Amino acid sequence: MAQVCKAAYLAAITNCVQGTGFIMRSCTTLLWLAAAALPLAACGDSTPADDAAQQDAAAPAQLGMVLYNAAIRLPAVSGRPAGAYFTLQSLRDEPVRIAGVDVTGAGEAELHETKVVDGISMMAAAGTIVLEPRETVQFAPGGFHVMLFDIDPALVAGGTTDLTLTLENGDKISATAQIVGPADPLPAALEGAKEAMPAMDHSAHEGMAH
Repeated sequence: MAQVCKAAYLAAITNCVQGTGFIMRSCTTLLWLAAAALPLAACGDSTPADDAAQQDAAAPAQLGMVLYNAAIRLPAVSGRPAGAYFTLQSLRDEPVRIAGVDVTGAGEAELHETKVVDGISMMAAAGTIVLEPRETVQFAPGGFHVMLFDIDPALVAGGTTDLTLTLENGDKISATAQIVGPADPLPAALEGAKEAMPAMDHSAHEGMAH
């Protein structure tokens, strides 16, 4: 769209240069107006998705969503579940429902939520998670997060893997997740999102069938 606007502006210059007298005075006004209009969001080409991508170049918007700060924390004890964390921002004007998640290198991934009931931390499957219009949600220790089972030994600290969210309507949103060790920090935004629970114990789920 910006190229079309630029072409129209150059065409106006060409036509005006060929005129004289009154036509030249009229063209001066026309060219001034055209030049003033050019910077206006590339002739209407800007979108909320573009703005979000400019704020975080490493996290481009996908289908009106921005997925970033993705990280996977490996378990302290081999064979136990790992945890996946990230930030999800909705740029949509309607609610968004997250139905599932997949992580390359994990046999199974489940959306979970940690709640504190009567002073006791309890964790359970979260089911479908709903983001309200324009809402940003941190999937972090102590709140919403992803449990990963049957971890491929190839997933090691310092590496990366793909994390993909599936929305209720079938849309998929992906990001590259950094892999960290059990004692390594997560991205700062995630560490501060909830009360720190860096060594969450998933042992109660070891015997679950997956």
